[in-house]
Amino acid sequence: MEDQTRSEILKTIPYGFYITGVIGGDGEANGFTTCWVSQVSFEPQQIIVAARKDHHSHDLIEDSGVFSVNFLDSEQEDLARRFTEPVQHEGETVGGAEFVAGETGAPIFDEAFAHLECRVAGKMEAGDHTVYLGEVVASNLKRPADILTDLDTPMEYGG
Repeated sequence: MEDQTRSEILKTIPYGFYITGVIGGDGEANGFTTCWVSQVSFEPQQIIVAARKDHHSHDLIEDSGVFSVNFLDSEQEDLARRFTEPVQHEGETVGGAEFVAGETGAPIFDEAFAHLECRVAGKMEAGDHTVYLGEVVASNLKRPADILTDLDTPMEYGG
């Protein structure tokens, strides 16, 4: 019962939904929906992102040492859902979503309203995830928007 109670409490923490873009050393682009993202430092500007160890995208971050965080607006639940399952890199798309290579080579998804590009500055093993510390090296805000959160959708990732 205590584990169930903990899970229910943890599910009340509000999260944004993002697409984390990754690239392998061989140029294979990929992405996954993530909500465990947070800024952790002003100087230098750093964020953390958690990635499941058993997902292919985790291997690509390990290989390249870079990732992007693509911000989704409150109307983009369908895009967030698309990246909750394995997706394929085909030409200039991943999972059917168009992207360009950013300064780091990590994919920047066209539909995102903003993005950050990061170089891995550290990592910590955290159970079934790895928490990556990323130093922000590039960014772009295409337009102001309200971020997609778990309060906008029945999607959840926690507990």
